[in-house]
Amino acid sequence: MSLLGRLRRALTIKADVGGSAPQLERALSLHEAGDLQGAGAIYERLLASDPRDADALHLSGLLAHQRGEHASAAEWIGRAIAERPTAPRFHFNLGSALAALDQTAAAAAAFERAAALDPAHAASWFNLGSALARLDRHGNAAAALCRAFAIDPGLPGLRQALAQAMANAAGAGELPPGTYAEAAGLLEHHWQLAADPVEARLLLAYVLQEGRHWSAAAAHYAALIAAAPDLEIAHNNLANCYNQLGRMREAMGQYREVLRLSPENALAASSIVSCMNYDSDATPEQMLAAHVDWAGRFAAPGAAREKHLNSREPHKRLRLAYVSPDLRLHPVTTLFAAVIERHDRQSFEIVCYYNYPRGDAVTRRIMAAADRWVDIHDCNDAELARRIRDDGIDILVDLAGHTSYGRLRAYAGKPAPVLVSWLGYFNTTGLSQMDAFITDPHSSPPGQEAWFSEKLVRLPDTRFTFEAHAFYPLPGAPRQRKPGQVTFGCLNNLAKLNDHVLQAWSDILSQLPASTLLIQAQALEDAANREHFLARCERAGMARARIEVRPWARLEESARSYHDIDIALDPFPFCGGMTSFDALWMGVPLVTLAGETLPGRQSASMLANLGLSDLIAADAQSYAAIAVALAHDGARLDRLRATLRSTFAASPLCDHEKFTRALEAALRDLWQQWAAGAP
Repeated sequence: MSLLGRLRRALTIKADVGGSAPQLERALSLHEAGDLQGAGAIYERLLASDPRDADALHLSGLLAHQRGEHASAAEWIGRAIAERPTAPRFHFNLGSALAALDQTAAAAAAFERAAALDPAHAASWFNLGSALARLDRHGNAAAALCRAFAIDPGLPGLRQALAQAMANAAGAGELPPGTYAEAAGLLEHHWQLAADPVEARLLLAYVLQEGRHWSAAAAHYAALIAAAPDLEIAHNNLANCYNQLGRMREAMGQYREVLRLSPENALAASSIVSCMNYDSDATPEQMLAAHVDWAGRFAAPGAAREKHLNSREPHKRLRLAYVSPDLRLHPVTTLFAAVIERHDRQSFEIVCYYNYPRGDAVTRRIMAAADRWVDIHDCNDAELARRIRDDGIDILVDLAGHTSYGRLRAYAGKPAPVLVSWLGYFNTTGLSQMDAFITDPHSSPPGQEAWFSEKLVRLPDTRFTFEAHAFYPLPGAPRQRKPGQVTFGCLNNLAKLNDHVLQAWSDILSQLPASTLLIQAQALEDAANREHFLARCERAGMARARIEVRPWARLEESARSYHDIDIALDPFPFCGGMTSFDALWMGVPLVTLAGETLPGRQSASMLANLGLSDLIAADAQSYAAIAVALAHDGARLDRLRATLRSTFAASPLCDHEKFTRALEAALRDLWQQWAAGAP
């Protein structure tokens, strides 16, 4: 039954007691028939007779709304509500008029009142949820839409709106991650029935993707692409799924399709160069060329760079800024928080530009350590560049590079005199405007300059320090084992476990028949991908019975996996970063293969700083030999498990004070070069 029909039925009841009912009956008939002029004339006569006739006021407002005169509609219906404040339909239609006026908060209040007066009216809950969603109150929106769904699940568009609200609320942290599965359940067998099946299927794929069912999501995106090859969002999201599954070459292929469809899409291009770090066949020359090409296409210096007005006084207090989306519980802050807290405030004023929509306790810690904190998530690149310049930043340190939420394009006009790349990205940015890249002698031995567009600035010992979270467990007790009966382990991103790595591990296991391999990675939560990975292991010569696969766990839980691991095996050519720190802090020795470029040398730098350079291999053959020899040295394994943490704590990797002074000296030197007029 139509809304007018429901109104007509309600007003028939009033006819028993009100003299105006026959005229309203006639007006409603004309209204339903589309004769708005005739109906309006009757409403006018009724109001001339009784200006406080709530029904005539309300229907005049509804008529105005239908004519597109929404402000007038809101006024008429508001007058009706003043006369009869408990009529739920009045509030409902007021909400519709206000929504049409983009007065979303007021519309939500009207729909909420309508729902309170008539809790069984599904449309009131539906419209309330839709308004709350537009206000980014996603959890409340989902709750309202759930009420509507419980009353009338067949309301057109409701199922999809509820799934979208659930996804938004889960993404904002307002509902638990399991909400994605509920959203997928709403759409799985119904997307074909939606008004726009493509849009509904995209949403289904997205909630599967966010719920970590990447293979299922990828199948939907692939089907959408098969039907519409130029559907850019499907290519982009399929690339993201492949990225999560650790299938980087396939991801790069889809990002390239995005770039074909939108040549100005800098994020897709950035994703390609970032994924190249995982490609075991990419040469250093190709890597550098790709990064430089990105910079030339998306962050070209431009002809009219503004002159910096900063004072060139070489010993002044420098305004030092850090730009990052990762100033929260994130690997970057594990390496950064202790440094920012130790900066010499007489020599440096610290500004943090934060490029992420939410924060946490770690964010608050870093915020307290900064002199100034600026949220930049809503700033575009031009606005950010202007803000940096207006803030008079002397040295800007980028902590993200080509990772998610990076802001490299904001540096095209070089908004600060000195630009530095450090910590968050493990390769060149490709930008000619970027003056320096902070590294160390182990991560970047002589000759590495050839692969960077930036000047390499080597700190004395290490390019990063480690601060252990309080929740790390103690190292495990010595494990009972026979010589060669060890458990190897790797907790790295599955994308790093290329066929060369799997073959090296197969060679190790073949020499140690009693050994096993433990793999833990988020991508292994996906059942289809887990099967895909185990099949790759079998093709490399490893029996499934010797491989234990574990799903991803939070760091405070996953660190305990090292209690079950005797030797950590580092992937190559892209080695571990935080996973290497975790293993070593947990007393587990790590065997690494030092690569040609920095992405493959991070673990080597850690081991060199711990006096464990003998665990650094130069090639796959020596990598296997080191692992096998260590497996036979049970006494050393036990000794390392008992002493490695204390060795780590006393090493340069945990000397935050010394590191901070070295970093400050390097930054001061870069400043003085600029102050002296050096390019």
